[in-house]
Amino acid sequence: MEVVSRIIYRTTAVFCPSLSNYFRQWNSTAASTVFTREGDSGYSVTSSGEKRPKDDRIFNAIGATDELSSYIGLAREFAKDGEHAYTDKLKRIQCILVDISASILRSSKPELQIHLSTRHTKELEDWIEEYSRQLPPLENYVIPGGGKACTSLHVARTICRRAERCVVPLVRNGEVDQEAQVYLNRLSDFLLTISRYACKIDKKNESIYIPRPDVELLSKR
Repeated sequence: MEVVSRIIYRTTAVFCPSLSNYFRQWNSTAASTVFTREGDSGYSVTSSGEKRPKDDRIFNAIGATDELSSYIGLAREFAKDGEHAYTDKLKRIQCILVDISASILRSSKPELQIHLSTRHTKELEDWIEEYSRQLPPLENYVIPGGGKACTSLHVARTICRRAERCVVPLVRNGEVDQEAQVYLNRLSDFLLTISRYACKIDKKNESIYIPRPDVELLSKR
């Protein structure tokens, strides 16, 4: 966790020169290894230098966002195997998720907060409209399935929902820019749309929920 956090610090330091002193304290040995031993006590450090328990809501949100990016990366590999044309979009999303993680890491210091551009969410909306035009209307509940690319995108969608739930309390308390929550909300919609598109490209059939007869009878009472 500590190494991942520091990579995020370094990647986004250009937006926050005040973090440069922190990097000077990170010696070359620590920078070249994948372990630091700093988290062995069950605590980790935010970008402001504040030590918090690893189960703190900040690290829960960062962990969910990191997990989301990782699963989108897996979905991207499956999509590349099928020569799907949207893989570049998935990589762009992963880059935006790094920015969101950096924003979460700085949530304990409002003056370090990163404000995400609304154009990123608008970009997702444009993509949703683009791919929706190539799909039949969504009239039934879709059960995850329909090929590896499609199913992995469904998993990413559910992780995205969890990441959003982790970010909501931080936004509510003014610790994280609300646009991060808005982006994650729209991202789950995009992942649903692109999962259906992946199913179509791979010439698979969507799995549709069909109520059991006894459920239908109960619903009519």
